[in-house]
Amino acid sequence: MAGERGNRLLRRLDWYAGIPLAAVTAAARAAERPRACAASEAKRVGVICLGAIGDLLLLSGLLRGLRRQLPGAELELIVSTGNAETLPLIGDTDAVAVFNVRHVGAIVRHLRGRRYDLLFDSTQWARLGAIVSNLSGARLTVGFSTAGQWRGLGYDHVATHSGQQHEKENFLALGRTLWPDFSAEPVLCLPDTVPALAAELADGRRHAFLHMWPAGYKCHLKEWPAAHWARLARELTARGFSVWLTGSAADIEHNDAFLREQLAGAEHVHSLAGRTTLPDLAWLLARADAVVSVNTGIMHLAALTGAPTVGLHGATNPRRWGPVGPRCVSLLPSKGQRAYLDLGFEYPPGAEPALVHLSVEEVLAALASLGAL
Repeated sequence: MAGERGNRLLRRLDWYAGIPLAAVTAAARAAERPRACAASEAKRVGVICLGAIGDLLLLSGLLRGLRRQLPGAELELIVSTGNAETLPLIGDTDAVAVFNVRHVGAIVRHLRGRRYDLLFDSTQWARLGAIVSNLSGARLTVGFSTAGQWRGLGYDHVATHSGQQHEKENFLALGRTLWPDFSAEPVLCLPDTVPALAAELADGRRHAFLHMWPAGYKCHLKEWPAAHWARLARELTARGFSVWLTGSAADIEHNDAFLREQLAGAEHVHSLAGRTTLPDLAWLLARADAVVSVNTGIMHLAALTGAPTVGLHGATNPRRWGPVGPRCVSLLPSKGQRAYLDLGFEYPPGAEPALVHLSVEEVLAALASLGAL
């Protein structure tokens, strides 16, 4: 489901088929409801997270809280192939299961076979999470009711998914349906193994990591102009930084084209696209002197490692999706269409990239405020 926000076919299928299926499976669960279980007595607990990398990183707060609340329970995390690479960074679990979101039958068979006492579905808007939760046979289920999404009818305990608070608080609200004082912060299990690339970065300079490429539906509307990135890179190298452009294998061509067209011949600017695993990148980011990223999973990763992180938000509302960590700043442009995304697909007609109105000077000032310059 990492591609769900960006896959129009999947979103339409989830809407047109998912809504009636969510209602039917909710009715089926009500008719054959398993014997109830007191949450405090749960011995086998499942947590469903079929979203993107950023969702799973922020969900780590719920997992930490559940481990504290139910120290003797077996805790299993059920994820998608789209966010599975995050798993080495997620602690507080005893088991994990990974599924392609198209394999609904396999997910349901697994859930029913596990016979959970308590099952949390962290899916915010897609009906798939509700459907498999309703069919899971779990003795007690917890999930979101999200305005306009018609997905919350089958849960035993329902948390209101709010567009007025950060997503980490929404995830914690799932726990608060059972324990009113439930609280925990997202946390990562950073790797101890030194990645091979660490030697390449040992050049005696400070290190700035730039993540230029957003993901998901209409991602071009969340980009910062290439000329701005190029100027920022020049400013940083002039101040003694080596600049490292992050990205997945899908971003190799994007980074190469950027270097060729915007920074031809520039020294101390390098592409890391496709060269690191997510745990290796987390190790590097934890030792970064500065990180600047558009709103994406890498932004959340950097912030949670403790790196000085500046998040660039145009369409994305930082109140909902800003970086969480000890040293981070969220920036919004002063004008243009901005901060309107809640679930990730609410683009107004004729939307234009708002980040064109965010200056390099503002980003440098934010880095300075974090002590990175």
